[in-house]
Amino acid sequence: MSRRVGITKPLRQVWLLALPVGVYSCLALLKLSPPFSYVPDIPVAIDAALSVAMALILAFRVNRAYERWWEARTLWGKLVNVSRNLAVKIRELVGLGQDDRQQASDIIISFSDGLKDHLRSGADLQKLKGFEADQAVPNHLPSYLVGCLYRLMKNWQTDGKLSDQQLWILDREARELLEVCGACERIKTTLMSVSWRFFTWQCIAVYLLVLPWGLVDDFGAWTVPLTTVIAYFVMAGEGIAHYVEEPFGLYEDHLDLEAICVAIESSVGEVLLENEG
Repeated sequence: MSRRVGITKPLRQVWLLALPVGVYSCLALLKLSPPFSYVPDIPVAIDAALSVAMALILAFRVNRAYERWWEARTLWGKLVNVSRNLAVKIRELVGLGQDDRQQASDIIISFSDGLKDHLRSGADLQKLKGFEADQAVPNHLPSYLVGCLYRLMKNWQTDGKLSDQQLWILDREARELLEVCGACERIKTTLMSVSWRFFTWQCIAVYLLVLPWGLVDDFGAWTVPLTTVIAYFVMAGEGIAHYVEEPFGLYEDHLDLEAICVAIESSVGEVLLENEG
């Protein structure tokens, strides 16, 4: 899926939600004329308290979501390094022919593609390079691919191409593949609690319901555009957090896993298949 340029999906949705809030704020204008002028003013202290509470809640929500996104990006950066290190060590430590290098390259490259699809709940072994004819249907694709890598290294050891010490050196990198997978799965399956997300939306709703009645006495007709803009910014924080806390999706705010997989394919292919001297 190509990345779109321009306003992102969560921000487009927020604008659609902010407009009804602006329409609702028109009701506050009735307070400026009889018979609704008797409606009591909202104390400044209440408005200030709601604003501070809203700022703290949104700050916590956005920070927690961004922490998840950044941890996921760090893990995929680690996967890039692990894939390169593994490819370099295989090339330098093991005397391999073209076929063995091709198999190793296919497995390492397929792991990143397979992990991407696994995290998006669309993993299919037969779509991966080098596994088109494989009839297996693994329940956990990343584990299957790592198992293929270890079987390949075991064959090298049996054929005398790999010593016990060299196997131990390669194992230090290979086992990091599933460490990255496990950490990504933890991020995917452990979202912020439903109660907290529901509570955040409750606070946003209360704040926006009260907001125009606190602005109308000072801003008059400007209450409508002001309320709309403030509603946009408040709801945009929650909207962005909602998308960012699940970093493995397909939208603009999610990680560009396709680009990372292409970088791994290029690096591993260059190391194992192009520099054979």
